[in-house]
This record gives sequence, C-alpha cells and structure tokens, in this order.
Amino acid sequence: MQRGTLALRITVILVGSFVLLQLVVFALTSQAGPAPRSGVASLPSVDQMRAMVDLIEAAPSAQRVADVTAFDGALYHVRVERGPLPPSVESAQGMSIGRIYSSGMLGRRLSVTGRVVRFPRLARLNPWPGWISNPLAVHVALSGNSPTMLSIESQPSEPVLVVLRQRAALLGLGGIAALVALAFAVRATTRPIVRLARDIRTYRGEPASPDLVAVGSPELRDLAQAYNEMKGRIAELIAERTRVLAAIAHDMRTYITRIRLRAEFIDDVGQRERAVRDLDEMAALLDDTLLLARAEARVDKSRRRLDLAAELRRMVEIRREMGDTVSLSLAVEQAPVVAAPLAIRRILSNLVDNALRHGTQVVLTLCEDDGRWRIDVKDDGPGVPDDRLGSLGEPFGRIDPSRDRSAGGGAGLGLAIVRALVAAEEGKISFANRSDGGFVVSIWIMPPTSGASM
Repeated sequence: MQRGTLALRITVILVGSFVLLQLVVFALTSQAGPAPRSGVASLPSVDQMRAMVDLIEAAPSAQRVADVTAFDGALYHVRVERGPLPPSVESAQGMSIGRIYSSGMLGRRLSVTGRVVRFPRLARLNPWPGWISNPLAVHVALSGNSPTMLSIESQPSEPVLVVLRQRAALLGLGGIAALVALAFAVRATTRPIVRLARDIRTYRGEPASPDLVAVGSPELRDLAQAYNEMKGRIAELIAERTRVLAAIAHDMRTYITRIRLRAEFIDDVGQRERAVRDLDEMAALLDDTLLLARAEARVDKSRRRLDLAAELRRMVEIRREMGDTVSLSLAVEQAPVVAAPLAIRRILSNLVDNALRHGTQVVLTLCEDDGRWRIDVKDDGPGVPDDRLGSLGEPFGRIDPSRDRSAGGGAGLGLAIVRALVAAEEGKISFANRSDGGFVVSIWIMPPTSGASM
C-alpha cells in the first residue's frame, strides 16, 4: 500500500485501535487491588498464604512435598524447598510487600526476592508477571528439625503456562488471520475507487468508452452509476457540439462561395485580392475549428497501421519541393503505429508550418524513447517565454498578437489541433525552448500491440 492512500489510512486506524484497546485492557487488569490483604503481584492473599503454611506444617515432613501440589496449578507456583531463607531484595517495593504478608502472619520469618517493577507508581506495587525470568517470590520459613521453607512465586504453574501458551498461539494466529482478512477487505473497498479515479483521469469523451462496473458497497455502486451517467451526458454534449459546428461550417461555406463570386466584380484589383484572401482565411478558420471539434470528439474511424518514418520522409520531400528548409534525422528505419493517417499528416504539417512561421529552418527527428516513438520538431526561431509554455495548445490561444496568418499569428488553432489529434491517438505532447536557441515540440506515440489490425 502506498503512503497516504485510503487503504493505508483505514488499516492504520483499525490496527491502531486494536493495539490501543489491548493496552487499555492490559493496564486495567495489571493494577493491584486497593486492599493489601487481597494479595499482590499475582500472589495469594495473606489469609490464603497463612492457611497454606499451617496445612503444610501440620503434615509430616515426608508428605509435605506431595501435599504442596494441591496448592499448585493457579497463577502462582508453590513448592517446598530445603535450606535457610534467602535474603530479601533491598528495595522499597520488596520491603512493602514483605510488610503486607508479615502483618498477617505474626511470628513467621519470611523474605521477598525476585525482579522489582521498574515503574512502581504506575504499577501500584504490582510488578510485571515475571513469566520470563527471576519472578517475584515470597519465602516463608517452616517449623521442623531441618530448615525448610514454603516458596510461592508470582509465576503460573506449568499446567497454566501450557494453557496460556496455547491461547497465546491461537490469539496470534487469529490476529494474523484478522490482519489478512482486513487487508483483503480494505483492498476490495478501495479498488473501485482507484478504478474510478483511473477512468476519470483517462476519459476524454469517447462515446464508445466502457462504463464503470458498479461493484462494492451501495455508496460505491451509486458513485459508479453517477459517473456513467455523467460520462454519457458529456459524450452527448461533445457529439452535439460537433454536429452544430459541422452545420455552421457547411452553411458558412455556402455564403463564402457566394461572396467570393461577388468579389470578382470589384473593379479595384488590390481590393479584390484582399477580399479573396480574407475569404480564404475565413474558410481555413472554419476548417480548423471543425477539425478541432472532431479531434476532441474522436469521430475519426480511419485508424490503420502505418510507418512514422515513411510519413516523415514523405513530409520532408514535399516540403523541400515547396522550397522549405526542412531536414530529417532518423534513429530508426521503421516506426510502426496504429493511427489515422490524416491525423498524423495534419499533426506533422501543422508543426512544420508553425516552426517555419517563426524560424528559417526546421529539423525533424525520430527515435525510440522508453518504449514509445518520439518525434521532435525543432526550429531556430526566438522561442516562447517560459511563463507562456503552459498555455500553448489552448484553443484560440496565441503568443503572437497578430491574427494575420502570414504574420505568424493565425487564429490560434494550429497547436490546439495538434494537441487534440495527439490525444486522440493516445499520445503525449510537450513544448520547450532549446538550450542553444529555438523551439522544440516533442510527440510520443505508442507502437502497436501484438495483434493490432492492419
């Protein structure tokens, strides 16, 4: 899971809540009771310990070891040992525990040994259970000819330890299983959201794009359905816009043709030529606008397999015949793609026109870049201000303030058409100033996948 994602956040919240709950339960269960005589540190109470000592002393010496097993088997371990009492631990906590039991067994000699709690205020004189090493223990001297003592450790007996280990293993396995189930549940919950974000990011108005599958919770299914409805409305609006522009362009061409015929009756030759040139500009603007709308609507169905290297050679040959200074550098001999031929030719033509409009010579290059074909169109013009690079390719957005196509301005649709056509071919485009002067437009187009149609 990536950092900051919804899946990671849900997992952290659930796991953190589980850990916090366990810490709270442990803190509550590890506190000692307020009455000292009820026992401390997982040891028996004072009354229980006095009763055990009296019963063990009443039994014959040979039977004491066997009888002590009757008291063993709880959260503390009981045994009879030979030898003198060990020295008590020298700590405030150990002496406090010793005073608690001494006050209930007057006349008995006892000592307290074992590990001392590190934070006595927090634990209220109740140390950690000591199940690992050196548990806390109370030793009480027994009467008899030879020195013996009853030792009670705050460590569970072996039967209890076995049960606790089994339960701990089951809890551990259950926790792992719960985490695995949690991971699958979080993934199943967030996968539709990830797929929805990916589809929204890549959707460009294609009418035939597949709908998002409505799966998951009711909220996610409703969100997917709303997205599908929105996608359909967007596709309808784009298609309607294209139809309206096509109808307007058709009617405008009729009027332009009529006006061009009437312009032939203008007696002044200069005015007649200016009028015809303006009419040609109007017709070109209509063609560019309609082409941009069709490119954004993805209505071109003429995609087939072609060679970018061959298209570049053809473009350069035509331009040289027209007297343009255009050169070509190929790093590969063939560059197959599946695209609309007219779209590729319009892309190259617009980029070369734009380069020649602002420079004196153009260099076209073709190479392979990270699994894609990259075409660079370089010129030796003045370039573009850095703060305007981001706005290149916007419809009717121009760097040159002039609208006269011969002066380099035009209607601002050339690069917009290029960007729309490249997006329709699922490609990528970028604009940059060259370090040695001039401007460069780079285009990346994916090669065909296996089994692509011819």
